[in-house]
Amino acid sequence: MQDEDGYVALNVKTRKPALTSVDPASSSWWRVLALILLILCMGMVVGLVALGIMSVMQQNYLQAENENLSGTLQQLAKHFCQNLVQQSGQKGGFYHKCSPCDTNWRYYGDSCYGFFRHNLTWKESRQFCTDMNATLLKIANQNILEYIKTRTGFIRWIGLSRQNSNDVWMWEDGSVLSKNIFQLSGDGRENMNCAYFHDGKIHPTFCQNRHYLICERKAGMVKVDQLL
Repeated sequence: MQDEDGYVALNVKTRKPALTSVDPASSSWWRVLALILLILCMGMVVGLVALGIMSVMQQNYLQAENENLSGTLQQLAKHFCQNLVQQSGQKGGFYHKCSPCDTNWRYYGDSCYGFFRHNLTWKESRQFCTDMNATLLKIANQNILEYIKTRTGFIRWIGLSRQNSNDVWMWEDGSVLSKNIFQLSGDGRENMNCAYFHDGKIHPTFCQNRHYLICERKAGMVKVDQLL
């Protein structure tokens, strides 16, 4: 078609791009599926964490049970071994191969006791025990008192002393002498600041005196394979 000026007018129509149609039902379905997958993943993570916690708790429980069983067996072995040591004492000895103590030490309770016939001052006796990885005897209860009383008739240093006549009597570990167990046989004169054991009683005396001694150290594990 030609206009008045002689030009041809072109009738061009602009085409709009075709829009892709999305099915709303399909979009909702994929969202639901994604949500389900997310929930499943979270459930698996929570399940794995719970299994891990249960596994650790089970291991801790089994470990505690094993420790309890081991402790019970060790206590039984200890009492059995001490009975064997006592029977050896009735036969003239005081040692059994099951004992965790050295051959020249006696096994009782949870400790090993060494009865040494060395005439030493209290300070020298304390050092003697220290050199043997031990301390001078501490009489902590009536059972130990009775045990020591039946094992020696000699005067022996124990780990009880005081700084001066006005101070309290203390054991080597810093604990105060319990008057519920026994009384000192007299408080001692001035400068009597060390104590010895004799005939079931504790006596104060001068630290420079020389006596035999009793050392004590913690017992190890009973040699279970030597019980029979």
